[in-house]
Amino acid sequence: MVYYVKKGKVPEQRHTYDDRSHIFKEELFGLKAFDGKYSLLYHKYDPAEIEKTSVEYREKLSSVDLVEHRHIKTGMLGKLNNFYTGRQTLFYNDSTSTGIIDTDTSPDTYFRNALCDEVFYVQSGKGSIESPFGTLKFRKGDFIYIPRGTTYRAVMDKRSFFFFTISSDHMDIPAHYMNKYGQIKEGMPYYTRDIEIPEFHESTESPGEYHIMVDYGSYYLNISRTYPVLDLEGYDGYLYPFTINIDKFAPIVGKLHMPPPVHTVFEADHFMIGAFLPRLFDFHERAIPIPYYHNNIDSDELIFYSSGNFMSRKGIGEKSITMHVHGIIHGPQPGVVENSLGETKTDEVAIMVESYKWLMPTEKAESVKDKNYMYSWKAGKD
Repeated sequence: MVYYVKKGKVPEQRHTYDDRSHIFKEELFGLKAFDGKYSLLYHKYDPAEIEKTSVEYREKLSSVDLVEHRHIKTGMLGKLNNFYTGRQTLFYNDSTSTGIIDTDTSPDTYFRNALCDEVFYVQSGKGSIESPFGTLKFRKGDFIYIPRGTTYRAVMDKRSFFFFTISSDHMDIPAHYMNKYGQIKEGMPYYTRDIEIPEFHESTESPGEYHIMVDYGSYYLNISRTYPVLDLEGYDGYLYPFTINIDKFAPIVGKLHMPPPVHTVFEADHFMIGAFLPRLFDFHERAIPIPYYHNNIDSDELIFYSSGNFMSRKGIGEKSITMHVHGIIHGPQPGVVENSLGETKTDEVAIMVESYKWLMPTEKAESVKDKNYMYSWKAGKD
């Protein structure tokens, strides 16, 4: 759980008014009906107002039914000029999708994901997420968290590249990072003060013509309305968009190799998102700093390679994605273990999605895969 925030004007008590001549339109913005995290939003205008709607059906994802380790060269996919419809899904299952966005365009419409939480890792670029909560600026190295149901507009200040994870599972700060009071404990990779929240602006927009694209999975519901989207006079609560930048992280290191869960950033019921960041290696005098061989018995391991020298993998570049699948052993490639001995640190930045439900590759992923990657553990192969 992130910390309590109170911005702008709110009544003295919830579901009351302070001035009969100026009654706020109160919205409960909450998860799990009335039992989850929530914020109370105080609108100037009626938030439920709709003038007209239309439906736009989405292209159905087509998967490749072949289980193998994959190396996907996402830099070959090119730019698509829409932060919403230009999401290039590369792997997915019935609850989660991952992929990339490469765009320099700021859509005129607003967007709302009705079904899923969204997390974007900013590989490059900068801009902002404009929502009723305010302006949330993003930059290279940010994780952007947007809870489902948030109405927002993505503004690009320059061409930006994102790695995304979108899921009907609720994504949150890992439970083991929190004490019983809901505070992030000491010794975790990041702390409460590292979380950046939107800069709040009281409502200044007037009635006119506003459009919202609502994502319902298989289709978009396009809503036209007269009242402005950015109309809050205030809000308070625990549910809102935020960013955390990897520059603020303090990776956990140990005497011997630390497994991926210590690098967790977000967790969900069926997966976790982790970040491998520049850090010192293990300090045992005979430590092997490279990860061990492992068999993903019941999970798939997807890694987006952001920057640095990826010691355990040959032939990997920035924006590459590897998928190491359930049922097939993987680990360091030939010669890597021996070459790693004596190394004291790494400069890599890589984002991992460890999925406990198997992820299927899309045809788009298949179109830019390294066809020899499955055999790169054979001596002499890259």
